[in-house]
Amino acid sequence: MSGAMTALAAGVALNAGTLAFGQSLTKPDPKQDFQVPFQAQQSPIFFFKRETFQPYVGGTFTIRAGAHSVEATLKEVRDCTPNPNSKVTTATPRKSDCFALVFESTGSLTDLTSIYTVDHAALGTFDLFMTRRSPADGTYIYEAVINHAL
Repeated sequence: MSGAMTALAAGVALNAGTLAFGQSLTKPDPKQDFQVPFQAQQSPIFFFKRETFQPYVGGTFTIRAGAHSVEATLKEVRDCTPNPNSKVTTATPRKSDCFALVFESTGSLTDLTSIYTVDHAALGTFDLFMTRRSPADGTYIYEAVINHAL
């Protein structure tokens, strides 16, 4: 017991809490942006906006999960930008362009919410984190939400 107390006292004295829990006692500057990793900036989706997808509503995309793929139709590009007047938080909300891509397919891929590879003749190949729903009509809905800070 005395060894544990000694270790605890030494940890407090040496400020080991910030090392152990990855926390800082100082609050981050809200005006300083999170730096997007270089690798993420190399993905085409980093540059895609809702206007990129609007002309392709009704078009065919191939969605792949591993060795399996399905043909899907882009049914909707839905606005998901939060209402600035809603009071979810007391802080001033950050401006963003948030939208959802809704694909419909008769084929099923994995039941997991996962990162899928998407192919399109004009847009090329890119990865999207998507969820899948199965409505009662026998189709499958794959949905990705994209949120770009402005």
